[in-house]
Amino acid sequence: METTERQHYWLPVPSRTGFQWHRHAFRGKHWDGRSADTSVCGKPCAMAKPSELDWFQAPTCPDCTELLITEQSGTGSAEQPDTGSAEQPDTGSAEGER
Repeated sequence: METTERQHYWLPVPSRTGFQWHRHAFRGKHWDGRSADTSVCGKPCAMAKPSELDWFQAPTCPDCTELLITEQSGTGSAEQPDTGSAEQPDTGSAEGER
């Protein structure tokens, strides 16, 4: 029996310029201190221990998110063709409707 569930962890990593950070997903149980790895979305990333501010400010990579959702569903992205509109009603904020 083959299982398709794979462990992953998220880590804020700097862009090549070092000025912008993004939170990417990586294969494995947790970050083991390595200096570089390839994210779930296929981007090579330099890695370092992030600060609390890095976690707070770094936006989550939408490509990593979509790929993990696709893997989990096992059927592709057909189940959630437009994830943005599905999330707006859950916020309870009128700002999303403007």
